[in-house]
Amino acid sequence: MRGEVGKIFGETSAYEFEFVIFNPRDVRRGDYIKVWNDVEGWVVAYVTDIRAKSDMSGEDVIKGRNVDSEIYVGKAVVIGKRENGVLKAPRTPFVPGEKVFIAEEEIVSEVLGMSSDGAYLGLLGDTSIKVKLDVNSLVQKHVCILAKTGSGKSYTAGVIIEELIEKGVPLLIIDPHGEYASLKHPNDVRDEIEKMEEFGIKPKGYGNIRIYVPPGSPFADRADGIFYLDGRNLEAEEVIELGNITSPAAQALLYQVIRELEGDYTIDDIISKVEEIKNSSKPVLLGALIKIQKSGLFSDSPTPMHILLQKGRAVILDMRGVDPSYQDLIVARVCSELFEMRKREEIPPGMIVLEEAHNFIPERGYGKAVSTQVLRTIASEGRKFGLGLMVISQRPARVDKNVISQCNTQIILRLTNPNDINAIKKGVEGLTAEMVEDVKRLPPGNAIVVSPELERPVIVRVRVRKSRHGHAVEIFETKSGKSAKRGKKRDSGEKKSDGGLLKKIFGG
Repeated sequence: MRGEVGKIFGETSAYEFEFVIFNPRDVRRGDYIKVWNDVEGWVVAYVTDIRAKSDMSGEDVIKGRNVDSEIYVGKAVVIGKRENGVLKAPRTPFVPGEKVFIAEEEIVSEVLGMSSDGAYLGLLGDTSIKVKLDVNSLVQKHVCILAKTGSGKSYTAGVIIEELIEKGVPLLIIDPHGEYASLKHPNDVRDEIEKMEEFGIKPKGYGNIRIYVPPGSPFADRADGIFYLDGRNLEAEEVIELGNITSPAAQALLYQVIRELEGDYTIDDIISKVEEIKNSSKPVLLGALIKIQKSGLFSDSPTPMHILLQKGRAVILDMRGVDPSYQDLIVARVCSELFEMRKREEIPPGMIVLEEAHNFIPERGYGKAVSTQVLRTIASEGRKFGLGLMVISQRPARVDKNVISQCNTQIILRLTNPNDINAIKKGVEGLTAEMVEDVKRLPPGNAIVVSPELERPVIVRVRVRKSRHGHAVEIFETKSGKSAKRGKKRDSGEKKSDGGLLKKIFGG
């Protein structure tokens, strides 16, 4: 056991205490310490704050006198001890003068309830303790990943996706920006490969991934297939969304036409019916309907939905370059049908990964989406049927609060926007005031994790990805010829840039 690093002083309780730190190099904010309790024995606590004090007066400072003495004081919140598998909190206060020690990693792991098996997210704080999250809990009880742009939300999602793929969990990844196709390839970034030894992993690509794109996608040549929707019996709300029909008169005409159609009908049937009617809104409605018809999204031979959620496979729905209203309808249709199929046990239990969730389940007052209702339903009822959600967003304030609150595992990276901070205060249980402050200052690659499997929220250094991260884009080249941001490797026939984008804009 390491030597003592401090002593308790002042007023104490069974829940928190302060202690004098002998050497500020030995104890840091975020460390786990242990203290002897006369009734319970060794108890683990968490250092929430460290302050420096001196006996200098204001006059001493003004006159530039040297500091004669200074002390460092730590504030700690008690976690407890584990006894017979159950976390037990002390019932008596700690005695002033009791020695404080840095807790061994084994006891910290035991007290926090760290699993020896599960989805490996990263390392606990500055320790080498692996943080693993229960896979069943992740999938059935939903996950949300929240962070400001550039703080690593998609990277962290990629880490969890890698773990779920390795565990054989069926995944559907709804990818508006084409960030996840790179999961097929091993990580080849030199700096990240060098860090892998610290996390105990090696580069790896995943071959059991299939990529589908909607018709008209500019990336169809790189996909494994084209995804078509069934065009029968489109609801009026869906047509209004797809055609961006804002005219109340045109909307009313559409509702009238759909009411008059009997049995199964297609977009062609709606167009034919509208053409028969004499109405001043007819041209507006026809223009919108023809736009939908020409999109090619709907087919008499739609893609079978069961291929989107299969055992031992991850499917990516790459929607880059697709109109946002079409993305919304695709998500609504896909999620609705998969949920119904799962209820009938026609597909295996699995998880839907939803990037840019604020576009598909917006909070009231931040827009509307056709997909909102079905996603709310999956968030509240999906766990009964084994269909999970992973909700990823850079704007927590704009995501439906009911959905966030339904996510039992919440992974929060750096956030600074006041509205987003307020949103996590309301939607995330167990966050203390100190942790809310931590959220504003988290360094890249660090996350606060709240999980029913853990006894308290913890700060995790997210591990390096085994596969390549697909979001890096080459913007310009430095004088040495190296990219400022690493992007795709050039094909052998592609010409090298002669100065990059900035030179082209501003000249030499």
